[in-house]
Amino acid sequence: MNQPLRQPSLVVSVGEFAARLREVFRRVKPFEYIGITGEISQWNPRQNGVYFTIKDQNAILECFSYLNRAAKFPKAALGTAVIAYGSVRVVERRSRYELLVEELALTGIGELHAQYEALKERFRAEGLFDATRKRKIARFPSQVILVSADGKGAEDFLKVMRERAPSVNVRFIETRVQGVGAEVEIATKLDEAEKLRPDVIVLARGGGSYEDLFPFNLEPVVRAIVRSSVPVITGIGHTGDHHLADDVADLSCETPTNAAQYIANLWQRGSERFERLAAQLDREMRDLFARALQRGDAALDSLERTLERSLSVKRERVVTLERRLNAQNPARHLSQRATRVAAVRERLPAAWQRYISQRGARLQTATGNLALFDPEQPLARGYALIFKDGSLVRSARDVVSGDRITAQLGHGAIGARVETVSDE
Repeated sequence: MNQPLRQPSLVVSVGEFAARLREVFRRVKPFEYIGITGEISQWNPRQNGVYFTIKDQNAILECFSYLNRAAKFPKAALGTAVIAYGSVRVVERRSRYELLVEELALTGIGELHAQYEALKERFRAEGLFDATRKRKIARFPSQVILVSADGKGAEDFLKVMRERAPSVNVRFIETRVQGVGAEVEIATKLDEAEKLRPDVIVLARGGGSYEDLFPFNLEPVVRAIVRSSVPVITGIGHTGDHHLADDVADLSCETPTNAAQYIANLWQRGSERFERLAAQLDREMRDLFARALQRGDAALDSLERTLERSLSVKRERVVTLERRLNAQNPARHLSQRATRVAAVRERLPAAWQRYISQRGARLQTATGNLALFDPEQPLARGYALIFKDGSLVRSARDVVSGDRITAQLGHGAIGARVETVSDE
């Protein structure tokens, strides 16, 4: 038998090693009843008890509790921060140690999580998360109010708006976003912003701890977003953070920067759509004129063919008359017929010119009538085409006060807001 490199102080069986390890835990006084903090990462109820684990960033601890003990534990979802109280024991047949848990308590974060879950269920039961309740974001929001603290989140939002949507008017309403009573102040500022009637309200803040961000889960903030008549966009915390305010908002963005990028993209897509519509209008006008010219050419060809057929018929009649005269051969009749034929022949060129002139006048009248339908003519005289959401406004009843409209002029276009509406 090969000798070990170092001489061991003891050689024991597996069972004896487990027994000695159990004795070590028994002799260390704190292991008899110890509290260990961590987050619940697994939870597996069985017939004999509940097997679960708690962890932190450094380690994972296996735990077990008998059913009569586990029945008294507070409700705790996965990820909930807890303190598990119990004694350390060795499980020989699986060569591991575990905490035999007698009590389970929520930590500060765990209590917040439990409060979050309770509010979430209540708001869901009220239908506050339903998509049908949410308001539509304006296609081109030109008046935006940012409700946030004076910090990195607000700075990021305003920077993106200045760079990518400089034409949008952004008003900043400052509020506390963490600490005792922050949720009430946030709700008050949201109500204040709503009364100013912007196109959209953005509720934002930079990143922070779970506790710092918790005001955005509380009822005052949620109720303020729900009762607002103005659409609300949220951009709270870092990517991955989520709050009840996000669930009831009309649009939830991951960060303040994302919220600003969303609004800027609306304007960019609108500009691209306007350019496409202008190009489409130009193509349709060219097609209209091309079809009109084609119809004019077709009408002229038809006129020439009709005249040719008419002259052909008259020539045939003249030839027929000459033949009949020649067949009868009376000199007087022949002379009269010849005179009439000569007169007809003399009148034919004049009749041809009159026919051509009449047809040309009709063609000119049709061309003038077609020009009346040229959509650019009224614009050149100072009129404008009014569009709302890409559709032509034909009546004052198509708009209401406060609507955003676009006026297409003879050269360029302007955006405006409807101040008053009259049916007169």
